[in-house]
Amino acid sequence: MATRKKAGFRISFDSPITLIFVILCVIFGILSKFLPEFQSFLTCPTSASGENPFNFKSVTDYFRLLLYPFGVLDWNILTSNLVFILLLCPKIEEKFGKGILSLLILITVLFAGVVCVCFSSTVMVGSSGIVCMLLILSFYCSIDKKEIPLSYILLALIYFSTQLISVFTTNSLEPFCHFAGALIGSLVGILSLGNKN
Repeated sequence: MATRKKAGFRISFDSPITLIFVILCVIFGILSKFLPEFQSFLTCPTSASGENPFNFKSVTDYFRLLLYPFGVLDWNILTSNLVFILLLCPKIEEKFGKGILSLLILITVLFAGVVCVCFSSTVMVGSSGIVCMLLILSFYCSIDKKEIPLSYILLALIYFSTQLISVFTTNSLEPFCHFAGALIGSLVGILSLGNKN
């Protein structure tokens, strides 16, 4: 007697790190909207001459170095970043694994934060550095297969051009902090990928 296959479908939690990060961004974003004082906890400290100088004696400032990617100053920017993360991150997570991807995100966030504390007079908020790192790693993974999809090229052009334009329109070093973090995170990713081959 033949067994009947059950009709229907199920939703799979396919990329845990990606999905957890996106969910946390949305939750923290909603919290900061209703609790404005919470938003200041989700901003990266600045240099000594900046808006919100880093205090080496404050435990809170060390947490802010890790939590600023979850901050939201503009919901349009958050939405844009989350779309890029949902497009790019699952492939990177599949390629590198959950542990390496988590480490790459942490390195990117920390390095960009340190650059902000050393050089930037304006606070840094959001996950743009993580998006930059994912774009660079996506290019590298494509080159490794001897082809670069045109969609990646267009994604990178759109994203990096908007970041560069914001440097001139806002007169802020924030995008350069994101780029610095992304370069270091990508370098570690490329080296770890090279060790796997």
